[in-house]
This record gives sequence, C-alpha cells and structure tokens, in this order.
Amino acid sequence: MHAIETPKSVPDLLRLITKHGKRSLLVSGVDVSADQAATGKVIIDLTGIEPLHEIDHKRDKIMIGTGMNLGRLTREATGANGLLRQAASIVANPLVRNRVTFVEALHPESPYFDITTPLVLLEAKVRLQSLTGKRTLPIRDYLEAVTKGLKKGEIATAVEFSTLPPEEKVGFFRVTRMGGKGTVSAAARMKLVRTICVDPEIVVSSLTLIPLRAKVAEKEIAGKAASEASIKSASVIAADEILALAKKDNAYERTLIEITVARTLRSIMEGSIPV
Repeated sequence: MHAIETPKSVPDLLRLITKHGKRSLLVSGVDVSADQAATGKVIIDLTGIEPLHEIDHKRDKIMIGTGMNLGRLTREATGANGLLRQAASIVANPLVRNRVTFVEALHPESPYFDITTPLVLLEAKVRLQSLTGKRTLPIRDYLEAVTKGLKKGEIATAVEFSTLPPEEKVGFFRVTRMGGKGTVSAAARMKLVRTICVDPEIVVSSLTLIPLRAKVAEKEIAGKAASEASIKSASVIAADEILALAKKDNAYERTLIEITVARTLRSIMEGSIPV
C-alpha cells in the first residue's frame, strides 16, 4: 500500500515536498490508489490544489499551472498556436499522458523533459515557490538551476509566456535514442509570406545539451523560399552548431539532430513547398 498525501494548498504541498524530498511523486487527475509504478515513493495528489490547475489568458500573456497533467495540456493549452498541445502529445503517449504532471515533466531526469524545448522557443518564464519565498526565472536560467538542483522543497508552480501572433507557424518533433536513454527534440516558429520564410527561430535539445537556439541555422533559411533543399541545409547546419557546444561530435547524435530539425521544419513548410 502506497502512502498517499492530498494537500489542499501550495504551502501544504511545499511542506510535504520538503519532508519527503526525492521520494515525492506528484500526480494529478488519476486514481492514485491504483498506481503500480511508485514503489518506495510517497504519492502526492495535486488534484485539490486549485491554483496549480489554472490556465490564465490575459491579453497577450498566458499562465499555466504546473499541477495539471500532460493530457489536459494536450487538450487545453492556449496562446502558443498549438505548439504546447503538439509537444505534450508527442512527448507523452496516450497511455501515460494523463498520469504525468507538468511539474514532473519539467525535471531534467524526466523522460518527458522535452516539453522544455518549446518553452525555450516561447521564451517562457517559470514561477518557483518554496517555504522561504518565491522567484521567477527565465526558462534558460531555470533549466540551468534545475540541472544543478533547486532549493530544498522548491518547485515550479506555473509557466508563463507571451502569446504568439496568429500568423506564426509552429512545429515540434522528437526522436528517441534506439537501445538506450536519451532524446533529441526541436521546436520552430516562423512566418511564411507566400513561400518565403520570415523571422525563423529554431530551438534544439540534444542528447547532451539542454535546449539551445540554433541561430546560424535560422539565418540559413531566413528570407528564402520553403524547399526541401533549405530544410536539408538548415538541419545540417543546426547539427554543426549544436554539436560544436557538446563535449564531442557524435555521429549518431548528429543524425538524430538532423532528422529532428528537418521533420520540424517540414511540418511548418509542407504546404508551401512546390510539389
């Protein structure tokens, strides 16, 4: 029989996380009594903490509470032109997405951590809270902080970002490493004026690096017509760019980056590429 905690407020939750630390397993919207994958864990059900389940859309800003599961994020995330819904549906398959909380996916050891790739593209900010205070970090600063380890008992309570203009096209794709742990993902946004790529932005997360902008690859397609040639060129350049920052240039990782970036760009451009 698993220990199950049902906090009703964020302070109650923080006290439990401070007490149980890494043994905490945060769930939401599922039958926690039936959870079979939590051996040695203390299950903390976030369902009763209303502020963690809000999606607040005010003018050009979106705030999403981290207590919701990825299934709800797939159905209801707004303001990102479908980017977050698409990403959530890809990083977590239908069998598990209703069991994985947004806050758990934001942890670097989570198999669903690729949800942070579109958040970098959106230049999101992460609201953090502990028993001793609150802070808000840009997503890149958050990724560095959470990789090193957050303060004791501190968790992300919400993610906020500006809405995208309706004419912005977006895309996301992820590939999983064969025969081992690790994923590569890419997110992109741009405008297509007729068939011309305008103001493209590309973010890539590799096997060894947290999400980074591929600015040289962006320049490669900016102002050019959508085409398979431009997709191929940008994907190769993105791999060069990302792996230049890695500890070593791995041929397999290079291939995964090229595939991921190409699939992401193609999903945006496909309607504009001449047949």
